[in-house]
Amino acid sequence: VNLIFSESHTLEFEELWMYYIKLLQKNLNQLSLSRVWPSILKGVQTYPYNPKSYASMLTLSCLYSVPNNLRLTLDKCSQRDPSIVALLFALSFEWSKAGSYNRIHSLFERALADDKLQKSVLLWRCYLAYEAEIACNTSAARRVFFRAIHACPWSKRLWLDGFQKLSSVLTMKELSDLQEVMHGKELFIRTDIYEILLQDEDDI
Repeated sequence: VNLIFSESHTLEFEELWMYYIKLLQKNLNQLSLSRVWPSILKGVQTYPYNPKSYASMLTLSCLYSVPNNLRLTLDKCSQRDPSIVALLFALSFEWSKAGSYNRIHSLFERALADDKLQKSVLLWRCYLAYEAEIACNTSAARRVFFRAIHACPWSKRLWLDGFQKLSSVLTMKELSDLQEVMHGKELFIRTDIYEILLQDEDDI
């Protein structure tokens, strides 16, 4: 195991780590948490962008019911080396938890405080979708949308997400003004924004 966590962090060692993870997962029922958790934690620290490490942590949390340990570990990982991978796994763990709105909101905001992640279109799309479709907080979704297009004005997909998810919130004037801003940034859509919204309503 120590060899897998060599400071060289080569691709070969990472592949060995993934194989080791598979062995652990096959024998979880025969191993104690105190024996498995340190290895998983070391793997996350050594290979912070490898989703297998985070997936194994979620599996352990479900098997041994240690949500607080998992949250603490994910928070430490995000603080040490912020990444969209760590955030997505942290969010996936919280989605189904009752009363998790504040925690999820905190995860998004903490990630967006990082200069690199603030430019992640995927992160903004997830945040907007969460507020609009899961939390059903239209005022919060509206704020997230305007922040998103300010942070990533080049992403046509972000603009269209906002138009579609906030069609009942944005006024016609706002939609028209936003479309003009898009054109000013040389972001063009093949049809009129109102036709897109009408088509979206027909699909519901």
